[in-house]
Amino acid sequence: MAMSRNYYVVKKDGTWKVKLESGPYLSTHRSQKAAKREALRLARNNNRGVTVNAAAGYTRFSIGKEEV
Repeated sequence: MAMSRNYYVVKKDGTWKVKLESGPYLSTHRSQKAAKREALRLARNNNRGVTVNAAAGYTRFSIGKEEV
């Protein structure tokens, strides 16, 4: 069974972005909270997990697809 790719919340060029793991950026937001909200919405609709990174680049937390 293939693993599904998570949605990632990352900071790039001074804005928060939602991207698909190893894929394109899907949306841009002014705050991490707004980007996380969008990533959760996408994850629920597509049965995927969410990984939220801090501005410094490390992983703050991950939410599995079962928990979204």
